[in-house]
Amino acid sequence: MQYQKLTSGETIIEFHNNWLGEETVIVNGQIVSKKYSVWGTNHFFTVMEDGRQTRYILTTRVDANMQVVVDLSKNGQLIRESVALPFGSRPVSPHLKLKKEGLNFLKVYDLDDALEKFREALEINPKDAEIYFHMACAYSVLERTKEGFEALKQAVEHSLQNQEEILNHDMLAFLRMHPAFENFLNSGFKEYDNNLLEGPDNEEPTINN
Repeated sequence: MQYQKLTSGETIIEFHNNWLGEETVIVNGQIVSKKYSVWGTNHFFTVMEDGRQTRYILTTRVDANMQVVVDLSKNGQLIRESVALPFGSRPVSPHLKLKKEGLNFLKVYDLDDALEKFREALEINPKDAEIYFHMACAYSVLERTKEGFEALKQAVEHSLQNQEEILNHDMLAFLRMHPAFENFLNSGFKEYDNNLLEGPDNEEPTINN
């Protein structure tokens, strides 16, 4: 296993390359690209930074010394060049560990414990869109509508890769049936009508930003 961590402002980019030649790029906790390569390839992905889409290219190649290196370009400008990939196991990420524990709780519908783990993970990495999505699943099952909508809003704001899951995931059925969902969907998951959110869940959400 080869691993390298790159940062660009507040954006955290992790690169993994295993012995089978499988390359994986993870940005702020989300997989954004996965390819197989022998001599190198290009990984294209976009990240929301300061409310704008930022285009990245992470290029892998083998240099003259047969060392695997990566280059990183941002909006067409090379910002990191020939960063070597040392061999060794990937460092244990407390954020990913907590995220995995939360998912395990979510799968067995232990929702309170799942939400607790997700909140702890967000304290370490508040940009992980998938965590907000999974929190929305838990809130939906608990019928906590406003918190569920807010979690989905945060997921999209933090560049959730697979937004189709909002329309398909079984755990989100309660939120999708809510009268406020259609307008929420039409806004691109950016706005929801507080007047339509009635009941005890119509309180300020407790999601970390």
